[in-house]
Amino acid sequence: MTARESDRKIIRSLKIGKIKYLFSIVKFSKFTMVGIMGGVIDSAVLSLLVISMSFPLVPSKLIGAELAIIAMFLLNEYWTFSEDGLNGKYQRLIRFMKSNFVRSVGVVVATGVMVTIVGKIETEYGGIELVLANIIGITAGLIVNYILESLITWQVGIKSS
Repeated sequence: MTARESDRKIIRSLKIGKIKYLFSIVKFSKFTMVGIMGGVIDSAVLSLLVISMSFPLVPSKLIGAELAIIAMFLLNEYWTFSEDGLNGKYQRLIRFMKSNFVRSVGVVVATGVMVTIVGKIETEYGGIELVLANIIGITAGLIVNYILESLITWQVGIKSS
C-alpha cells in the first residue's frame, strides 16, 4: 500500500468515526436536554424583556439567545461533549468562540421563524403566542446546531488528550 492510499484509508476511517459519533443517541439526547434548558432561558428572557419591559422583539430575542448559548455551552462542555475535543483553557476559549459562531446560524433560523410566526398573528403578540413562536423557531435550529456543534465546536471523534 502506498503512502497516498494509507492517507486515504485514515481519512476515510476518520469520516466514518465522526458519522458514528454524530448518530449517538446518548449525545443527541443530552444535547436536546441542554437545548430544552436553553430554550427555557431564551423564552424567559424574551418574555421578560418584551412583555414586561416593552423592549423591541428582535433585540430581546438576541439577548435571550446569547444568555442561553452561554449556559448551553457550559453544560455541553462539561456533560454532553465532556470526552470530545482537546483540553486546556485556550482550547475551551476557542470552543466557546466557535460555539457562539456556530450557534449564530441556529439563532438566525430561530429568530427568522419566530418573527415570521409572530408577524402572522393578527393581534399584538405576547404571552403564550410569543413563547410558542420562539420554541418553534428554536426547534427549527436544533438539527443544524447539533451537527455543526458536534463537528466544528467539539470535533466529535477526537479524543481529549
